[in-house]
Amino acid sequence: MKNIKNIISFIIMSLVLVSCEDKGIEDADWLKEPDFANPLTMTLSGNEVVLKKENEAANAITFTWTKGNDRGTGTTLTYFFRMDIAGNNFGEGSAPGTSTTITEEIPAGVFTKSYTVKELNALLLKNFKRPGDVATTLQVQIIARVDNGAQFQKPEVSTTTFIATSFSPGPLPLFMVGDAISGSWDYSTGKILPEKTERTIYNFTGDFSVGSFKVIEKPGSELPSYDPVAGNKIVYNETEPRTDDNVFKVAQAGRHSFYMDIDQGIYAFGYVPYENVYMVGNAITGIGWDIGKAKPMIWDPKNPEVFTFTGQFDAGEFKLALDLGNWGGRFLMPQVGGTVLKGDGNDITTMSLMPNGQPDNKWVVATAGQYELTINPAKMTIVFKKL
Repeated sequence: MKNIKNIISFIIMSLVLVSCEDKGIEDADWLKEPDFANPLTMTLSGNEVVLKKENEAANAITFTWTKGNDRGTGTTLTYFFRMDIAGNNFGEGSAPGTSTTITEEIPAGVFTKSYTVKELNALLLKNFKRPGDVATTLQVQIIARVDNGAQFQKPEVSTTTFIATSFSPGPLPLFMVGDAISGSWDYSTGKILPEKTERTIYNFTGDFSVGSFKVIEKPGSELPSYDPVAGNKIVYNETEPRTDDNVFKVAQAGRHSFYMDIDQGIYAFGYVPYENVYMVGNAITGIGWDIGKAKPMIWDPKNPEVFTFTGQFDAGEFKLALDLGNWGGRFLMPQVGGTVLKGDGNDITTMSLMPNGQPDNKWVVATAGQYELTINPAKMTIVFKKL
Protein backbone atom coordinates (compact mmCIF):
# COMPACT_ATOMS: atom_id res chain seq x y z
CA MET A 1 0.00 0.00 0.00
CA LYS A 2 1.13 3.53 -0.68
CA ASN A 3 0.26 6.35 1.61
CA ILE A 4 -2.04 9.08 0.29
CA LYS A 5 0.77 11.52 1.05
CA ASN A 6 2.42 10.18 -2.13
CA ILE A 7 -0.54 11.49 -4.10
CA ILE A 8 -0.35 14.87 -2.41
CA SER A 9 3.40 15.04 -3.02
CA PHE A 10 2.80 14.24 -6.69
CA ILE A 11 0.26 17.05 -6.97
CA ILE A 12 2.60 19.55 -5.32
CA MET A 13 5.53 18.54 -7.55
CA SER A 14 3.34 18.83 -10.62
CA LEU A 15 2.43 22.38 -9.66
CA VAL A 16 6.07 23.26 -9.05
CA LEU A 17 7.19 21.82 -12.41
CA VAL A 18 4.52 23.68 -14.34
CA SER A 19 5.43 26.92 -12.58
CA CYS A 20 9.19 26.51 -13.01
CA GLU A 21 9.09 25.49 -16.66
CA ASP A 22 6.71 28.38 -17.45
CA LYS A 23 5.17 26.65 -20.44
CA GLY A 24 1.92 28.49 -20.02
CA ILE A 25 -1.55 27.17 -19.32
CA GLU A 26 -3.34 25.50 -22.19
CA ASP A 27 -6.67 25.40 -20.36
CA ALA A 28 -7.69 28.23 -18.06
CA ASP A 29 -9.95 25.81 -16.15
CA TRP A 30 -7.18 23.30 -15.42
CA LEU A 31 -7.48 23.65 -11.61
CA LYS A 32 -11.26 23.27 -11.50
CA GLU A 33 -12.88 20.11 -10.19
CA PRO A 34 -13.52 17.62 -13.03
CA ASP A 35 -17.04 17.92 -14.43
CA PHE A 36 -17.95 15.14 -16.86
CA ALA A 37 -21.30 13.98 -18.16
CA ASN A 38 -20.48 10.46 -16.93
CA PRO A 39 -18.19 10.91 -13.93
CA LEU A 40 -16.14 8.21 -12.24
CA THR A 41 -18.57 6.30 -9.99
CA MET A 42 -18.04 3.66 -7.31
CA THR A 43 -20.71 1.10 -6.42
CA LEU A 44 -20.82 -1.37 -3.51
CA SER A 45 -22.16 -4.92 -3.32
CA GLY A 46 -23.94 -3.88 -0.12
CA ASN A 47 -24.40 -0.87 2.13
CA GLU A 48 -24.36 -2.78 5.41
CA VAL A 49 -22.25 -5.82 6.30
CA VAL A 50 -22.50 -7.96 9.44
CA LEU A 51 -19.37 -10.09 9.79
CA LYS A 52 -19.57 -13.59 11.30
CA LYS A 53 -16.66 -15.71 12.46
CA GLU A 54 -18.07 -18.85 10.85
CA ASN A 55 -17.97 -17.10 7.45
CA GLU A 56 -14.35 -15.89 7.58
CA ALA A 57 -13.48 -17.19 4.10
CA ALA A 58 -16.58 -15.72 2.42
CA ASN A 59 -16.61 -12.47 0.50
CA ALA A 60 -17.75 -9.57 2.72
CA ILE A 61 -17.95 -6.69 0.27
CA THR A 62 -16.93 -5.79 -3.27
CA PHE A 63 -16.24 -2.29 -4.60
CA THR A 64 -16.60 -1.67 -8.35
CA TRP A 65 -15.93 1.56 -10.18
CA THR A 66 -16.33 2.89 -13.70
CA LYS A 67 -13.40 3.86 -15.86
CA GLY A 68 -12.23 7.43 -15.41
CA ASN A 69 -12.76 9.93 -18.21
CA ASP A 70 -10.16 10.45 -20.93
CA ARG A 71 -7.89 13.43 -20.20
CA GLY A 72 -6.25 13.97 -23.57
CA THR A 73 -3.57 12.60 -25.85
CA GLY A 74 -0.80 10.71 -24.07
CA THR A 75 -2.39 10.80 -20.61
CA THR A 76 -2.96 7.76 -18.44
CA LEU A 77 -4.96 7.21 -15.26
CA THR A 78 -3.63 5.61 -12.07
CA TYR A 79 -6.26 4.49 -9.57
CA PHE A 80 -5.93 4.65 -5.78
CA PHE A 81 -8.35 3.03 -3.33
CA ARG A 82 -8.53 4.30 0.24
CA MET A 83 -10.64 3.63 3.32
CA ASP A 84 -11.04 5.19 6.76
CA ILE A 85 -13.58 5.68 9.51
CA ALA A 86 -16.21 8.16 8.34
CA GLY A 87 -15.47 11.63 9.70
CA ASN A 88 -11.69 11.18 9.79
CA ASN A 89 -11.29 13.01 6.47
CA PHE A 90 -8.92 10.26 5.33
CA GLY A 91 -6.30 11.42 7.81
CA GLU A 92 -5.79 14.80 6.14
CA GLY A 93 -4.74 17.34 8.75
CA SER A 94 -4.11 14.67 11.40
CA ALA A 95 -0.98 14.66 13.54
CA PRO A 96 1.98 12.62 12.23
CA GLY A 97 1.62 8.94 12.97
CA THR A 98 -2.05 9.13 13.96
CA SER A 99 -3.78 8.57 10.62
CA THR A 100 -5.72 5.30 10.24
CA THR A 101 -6.26 5.66 6.48
CA ILE A 102 -5.38 2.66 4.32
CA THR A 103 -4.36 3.48 0.75
CA GLU A 104 -3.63 1.09 -2.10
CA GLU A 105 -2.56 1.68 -5.68
CA ILE A 106 -4.73 -0.45 -7.97
CA PRO A 107 -3.02 -2.42 -10.79
CA ALA A 108 -3.67 -1.22 -14.33
CA GLY A 109 -6.86 -2.57 -15.87
CA VAL A 110 -8.45 -3.50 -12.51
CA PHE A 111 -11.75 -1.83 -11.60
CA THR A 112 -12.84 -3.83 -8.58
CA LYS A 113 -11.66 -4.63 -5.06
CA SER A 114 -13.01 -7.15 -2.54
CA TYR A 115 -12.48 -8.05 1.11
CA THR A 116 -13.22 -11.40 2.72
CA VAL A 117 -14.95 -11.46 6.08
CA LYS A 118 -11.64 -12.27 7.77
CA GLU A 119 -9.77 -9.45 6.00
CA LEU A 120 -12.37 -6.77 6.72
CA ASN A 121 -12.75 -7.87 10.33
CA ALA A 122 -8.98 -7.70 10.83
CA LEU A 123 -8.95 -4.14 9.45
CA LEU A 124 -11.69 -3.08 11.85
CA LEU A 125 -9.99 -4.63 14.88
CA LYS A 126 -6.36 -3.88 14.17
CA ASN A 127 -6.12 -0.89 11.87
CA PHE A 128 -9.21 1.05 12.96
CA LYS A 129 -9.05 -0.19 16.58
CA ARG A 130 -12.77 -0.96 16.68
CA PRO A 131 -13.96 -3.57 19.21
CA GLY A 132 -15.96 -6.62 18.19
CA ASP A 133 -19.76 -6.51 17.82
CA VAL A 134 -19.75 -2.76 17.08
CA ALA A 135 -21.16 -1.17 13.92
CA THR A 136 -18.70 1.21 12.23
CA THR A 137 -19.41 3.58 9.36
CA LEU A 138 -16.50 3.42 6.93
CA GLN A 139 -15.79 5.84 4.10
CA VAL A 140 -14.21 4.59 0.89
CA GLN A 141 -12.85 6.48 -2.09
CA ILE A 142 -11.48 5.76 -5.52
CA ILE A 143 -9.13 8.35 -7.01
CA ALA A 144 -8.16 8.50 -10.70
CA ARG A 145 -4.88 10.40 -10.93
CA VAL A 146 -3.93 11.90 -14.29
CA ASP A 147 -0.40 11.02 -15.41
CA ASN A 148 1.77 12.05 -18.39
CA GLY A 149 -0.20 15.20 -19.16
CA ALA A 150 1.31 18.41 -20.50
CA GLN A 151 0.04 20.14 -17.37
CA PHE A 152 -1.45 19.13 -14.04
CA GLN A 153 -5.13 18.14 -13.99
CA LYS A 154 -7.15 17.49 -10.87
CA PRO A 155 -8.03 13.82 -10.33
CA GLU A 156 -11.52 12.38 -10.54
CA VAL A 157 -12.76 11.15 -7.16
CA SER A 158 -15.74 9.05 -6.12
CA THR A 159 -16.57 8.67 -2.42
CA THR A 160 -19.16 6.58 -0.59
CA THR A 161 -19.80 4.95 2.78
CA PHE A 162 -20.95 1.64 4.20
CA ILE A 163 -21.55 0.14 7.64
CA ALA A 164 -19.65 -2.90 8.90
CA THR A 165 -20.24 -4.76 12.15
CA SER A 166 -17.18 -6.67 13.32
CA PHE A 167 -16.95 -9.78 15.46
CA SER A 168 -14.61 -10.57 18.31
CA PRO A 169 -12.32 -13.57 17.68
CA GLY A 170 -11.92 -13.87 21.44
CA PRO A 171 -8.94 -12.99 23.62
CA LEU A 172 -5.55 -14.67 23.45
CA PRO A 173 -4.17 -14.63 27.00
CA LEU A 174 -0.39 -14.32 27.27
CA PHE A 175 1.80 -14.55 30.37
CA MET A 176 5.21 -13.25 31.44
CA VAL A 177 7.40 -15.69 33.37
CA GLY A 178 10.92 -15.35 34.74
CA ASP A 179 13.05 -14.14 37.61
CA ALA A 180 12.68 -10.55 36.33
CA ILE A 181 8.88 -10.45 36.54
CA SER A 182 7.34 -13.39 38.44
CA GLY A 183 10.23 -14.15 40.78
CA SER A 184 11.19 -17.54 39.35
CA TRP A 185 11.15 -19.76 36.30
CA ASP A 186 8.15 -21.69 37.55
CA TYR A 187 5.97 -21.60 34.40
CA SER A 188 2.79 -22.02 36.42
CA THR A 189 3.29 -18.67 38.21
CA GLY A 190 3.33 -16.25 35.29
CA LYS A 191 2.01 -12.68 35.38
CA ILE A 192 -0.65 -11.83 32.81
CA LEU A 193 0.36 -9.61 29.88
CA PRO A 194 -2.62 -7.26 29.27
CA GLU A 195 -4.19 -7.49 25.83
CA LYS A 196 -4.85 -4.02 24.33
CA THR A 197 -6.01 -5.09 20.86
CA GLU A 198 -7.46 -8.56 20.45
CA ARG A 199 -4.78 -11.10 19.62
CA THR A 200 -2.45 -8.36 18.42
CA ILE A 201 -1.16 -5.68 20.79
CA TYR A 202 -0.11 -6.27 24.40
CA ASN A 203 1.30 -3.81 26.90
CA PHE A 204 2.33 -4.05 30.55
CA THR A 205 3.83 -1.29 32.68
CA GLY A 206 5.07 -2.19 36.13
CA ASP A 207 7.98 -3.26 38.28
CA PHE A 208 10.71 -5.55 36.99
CA SER A 209 13.81 -6.97 38.71
CA VAL A 210 17.24 -7.44 37.18
CA GLY A 211 17.11 -10.73 35.29
CA SER A 212 15.13 -12.07 32.34
CA PHE A 213 11.68 -13.26 31.33
CA LYS A 214 9.73 -15.02 28.58
CA VAL A 215 6.24 -14.55 27.13
CA ILE A 216 4.24 -17.80 26.99
CA GLU A 217 0.74 -18.81 25.88
CA LYS A 218 -0.12 -21.45 28.46
CA PRO A 219 0.56 -21.37 32.20
CA GLY A 220 2.70 -24.33 33.17
CA SER A 221 4.21 -24.77 29.70
CA GLU A 222 7.42 -23.17 28.43
CA LEU A 223 6.26 -23.50 24.81
CA PRO A 224 4.90 -22.02 22.68
CA SER A 225 6.48 -18.66 23.43
CA TYR A 226 7.15 -15.31 21.78
CA ASP A 227 10.91 -14.73 21.80
CA PRO A 228 13.08 -11.70 21.06
CA VAL A 229 15.45 -11.56 18.10
CA ALA A 230 17.67 -8.80 16.70
CA GLY A 231 16.14 -5.45 15.79
CA ASN A 232 13.44 -5.52 18.46
CA LYS A 233 11.62 -8.26 16.55
CA ILE A 234 9.81 -11.25 17.97
CA VAL A 235 9.40 -14.82 16.68
CA TYR A 236 6.83 -17.47 17.55
CA ASN A 237 8.73 -20.38 19.12
CA GLU A 238 7.15 -23.83 19.40
CA THR A 239 10.28 -26.01 19.64
CA GLU A 240 13.36 -24.29 21.11
CA PRO A 241 13.86 -24.53 24.90
CA ARG A 242 14.91 -21.49 26.90
CA THR A 243 18.47 -20.23 26.47
CA ASP A 244 20.26 -17.02 27.35
CA ASP A 245 19.63 -15.83 23.79
CA ASN A 246 15.83 -16.21 23.54
CA VAL A 247 14.69 -14.34 26.66
CA PHE A 248 13.92 -10.68 27.31
CA LYS A 249 16.63 -9.18 29.55
CA VAL A 250 16.23 -6.54 32.27
CA ALA A 251 19.42 -4.70 33.23
CA GLN A 252 17.93 -2.20 35.69
CA ALA A 253 15.37 -2.81 38.41
CA GLY A 254 12.34 -0.53 38.52
CA ARG A 255 9.27 0.54 36.55
CA HIS A 256 9.40 -0.56 32.91
CA SER A 257 7.01 -0.80 29.96
CA PHE A 258 6.82 -3.90 27.79
CA TYR A 259 4.96 -3.55 24.46
CA MET A 260 4.43 -6.33 21.93
CA ASP A 261 2.63 -6.37 18.56
CA ILE A 262 2.16 -9.92 17.28
CA ASP A 263 0.98 -8.89 13.80
CA GLN A 264 3.93 -6.58 13.23
CA GLY A 265 6.33 -8.97 14.98
CA ILE A 266 7.87 -6.22 17.10
CA TYR A 267 8.39 -5.34 20.75
CA ALA A 268 9.54 -2.37 22.80
CA PHE A 269 10.96 -2.51 26.32
CA GLY A 270 12.14 0.49 28.29
CA TYR A 271 12.69 2.00 31.70
CA VAL A 272 9.81 4.37 32.55
CA PRO A 273 10.42 5.78 36.04
CA TYR A 274 7.45 8.18 35.92
CA GLU A 275 3.88 7.64 34.84
CA ASN A 276 3.19 11.17 33.60
CA VAL A 277 5.06 14.38 32.81
CA TYR A 278 3.29 17.77 32.74
CA MET A 279 4.43 21.16 31.38
CA VAL A 280 3.70 24.29 33.39
CA GLY A 281 4.81 27.91 33.03
CA ASN A 282 4.13 31.09 31.09
CA ALA A 283 5.97 29.59 28.10
CA ILE A 284 3.24 26.93 27.81
CA THR A 285 0.53 28.45 25.64
CA GLY A 286 -2.82 28.65 27.42
CA ILE A 287 -1.52 27.18 30.71
CA GLY A 288 0.64 29.73 32.52
CA TRP A 289 1.48 28.96 36.15
CA ASP A 290 -1.72 27.05 36.95
CA ILE A 291 -0.31 23.74 38.26
CA GLY A 292 -3.79 22.24 38.30
CA LYS A 293 -4.05 22.70 34.53
CA ALA A 294 -0.50 21.71 33.60
CA LYS A 295 -0.35 20.28 30.05
CA PRO A 296 0.49 16.56 29.81
CA MET A 297 3.22 15.38 27.48
CA ILE A 298 2.56 12.42 25.19
CA TRP A 299 3.85 8.94 26.01
CA ASP A 300 3.97 6.18 23.40
CA PRO A 301 4.40 2.56 24.55
CA LYS A 302 6.19 1.83 21.25
CA ASN A 303 8.90 4.30 22.33
CA PRO A 304 8.59 3.96 26.10
CA GLU A 305 11.59 5.89 27.40
CA VAL A 306 10.49 9.28 26.04
CA PHE A 307 7.69 11.81 26.43
CA THR A 308 7.05 14.30 23.63
CA PHE A 309 5.04 17.41 22.85
CA THR A 310 4.83 19.27 19.54
CA GLY A 311 3.17 22.66 19.32
CA GLN A 312 3.28 26.35 20.17
CA PHE A 313 5.55 27.68 22.92
CA ASP A 314 5.52 31.30 24.07
CA ALA A 315 8.59 33.26 25.06
CA GLY A 316 8.91 32.71 28.81
CA GLU A 317 9.71 30.09 31.43
CA PHE A 318 8.56 26.54 32.17
CA LYS A 319 9.36 23.44 34.20
CA LEU A 320 8.12 19.84 34.19
CA ALA A 321 5.86 18.50 36.94
CA LEU A 322 5.49 14.81 37.74
CA ASP A 323 2.58 15.32 40.17
CA LEU A 324 -0.37 17.27 38.78
CA GLY A 325 -1.66 20.03 41.06
CA ASN A 326 1.18 19.87 43.60
CA TRP A 327 3.82 22.63 43.79
CA GLY A 328 5.57 20.66 46.52
CA GLY A 329 5.75 17.49 44.45
CA ARG A 330 8.40 16.11 42.14
CA PHE A 331 9.73 18.17 39.23
CA LEU A 332 12.16 17.73 36.36
CA MET A 333 14.19 20.91 36.05
CA PRO A 334 17.38 22.30 34.54
CA GLN A 335 20.43 21.93 36.73
CA VAL A 336 20.87 25.70 36.59
CA GLY A 337 17.97 28.15 36.87
CA GLY A 338 17.36 30.31 33.82
CA THR A 339 18.77 27.77 31.35
CA VAL A 340 17.89 29.12 27.90
CA LEU A 341 16.42 26.86 25.21
CA LYS A 342 16.83 28.15 21.65
CA GLY A 343 15.93 24.96 19.83
CA ASP A 344 18.94 25.19 17.54
CA GLY A 345 20.78 22.03 18.56
CA ASN A 346 23.15 23.81 20.93
CA ASP A 347 21.00 23.71 24.05
CA ILE A 348 22.07 22.04 27.30
CA THR A 349 20.37 18.63 27.22
CA THR A 350 20.76 17.49 30.84
CA MET A 351 18.08 17.81 33.53
CA SER A 352 17.62 16.80 37.16
CA LEU A 353 14.90 15.47 39.45
CA MET A 354 13.90 17.89 42.24
CA PRO A 355 11.88 15.74 44.72
CA ASN A 356 10.11 18.71 46.35
CA GLY A 357 10.35 21.30 43.59
CA GLN A 358 13.36 23.06 45.06
CA PRO A 359 15.49 24.85 44.04
CA ASP A 360 12.98 26.48 41.72
CA ASN A 361 14.97 26.18 38.50
CA LYS A 362 13.25 26.87 35.19
CA TRP A 363 13.98 26.65 31.49
CA VAL A 364 13.62 29.82 29.41
CA VAL A 365 12.19 29.74 25.90
CA ALA A 366 14.04 32.47 24.06
CA THR A 367 11.65 32.98 21.13
CA ALA A 368 7.99 32.07 20.67
CA GLY A 369 7.22 29.55 17.94
CA GLN A 370 6.49 25.95 17.03
CA TYR A 371 8.78 23.46 18.76
CA GLU A 372 9.14 19.77 19.45
CA LEU A 373 10.01 18.94 23.07
CA THR A 374 11.38 15.47 23.83
CA ILE A 375 12.44 14.32 27.27
CA ASN A 376 13.95 11.02 28.37
CA PRO A 377 13.53 10.57 32.15
CA ALA A 378 15.46 7.29 31.96
CA LYS A 379 18.55 9.16 30.70
CA MET A 380 17.60 12.55 32.23
CA THR A 381 17.87 14.39 28.89
CA ILE A 382 15.80 17.10 27.24
CA VAL A 383 15.82 18.11 23.58
CA PHE A 384 14.07 21.26 22.36
CA LYS A 385 13.84 21.53 18.56
CA LYS A 386 12.50 24.47 16.58
CA LEU A 387 10.22 23.37 13.73
